[in-house]
Amino acid sequence: MTYADENRYPPSAPTGWPESYGHDAPRHDSYGRQAPWNAPWDAPYAHETHRDDADLAALRSAYRLLRRISTLTALGSFVVYVVLSCYAPDLMGSRVTGELSLGMALGILQLVVTFAAVFWYGRSAQRSVDPLARAVRERTVPAAGSAGTAR
Repeated sequence: MTYADENRYPPSAPTGWPESYGHDAPRHDSYGRQAPWNAPWDAPYAHETHRDDADLAALRSAYRLLRRISTLTALGSFVVYVVLSCYAPDLMGSRVTGELSLGMALGILQLVVTFAAVFWYGRSAQRSVDPLARAVRERTVPAAGSAGTAR
């Protein structure tokens, strides 16, 4: 005689079988700390996770601000150049000095603005974003675990 719920669930693994591969390997969370997988979420690591989240949010916002300013500077000057070229060709063709037209001078200025934006981005990243990233990395990655990592 068979019952309706007899085959409802797959059979469980017999006891005494070895565990899956890698069961004894230490597990780490996304920040490099050894994760307490069997501990509840409100364990002693909860305040550290909140602090790390705040640090990462500050790092993200600093990086986002840096990206936006440099990108909008370079793209904004290029858009102004293209709009002037399309809608004011007489102005762009006017002579500044000798054979140099305003369009040619603004094209050269476009290169200068682009290189200045790249230079400013690198310098500002070293001043504001890199120290934040270094602080987050030092706080979250254990010192012993980072000894063999490449930089």
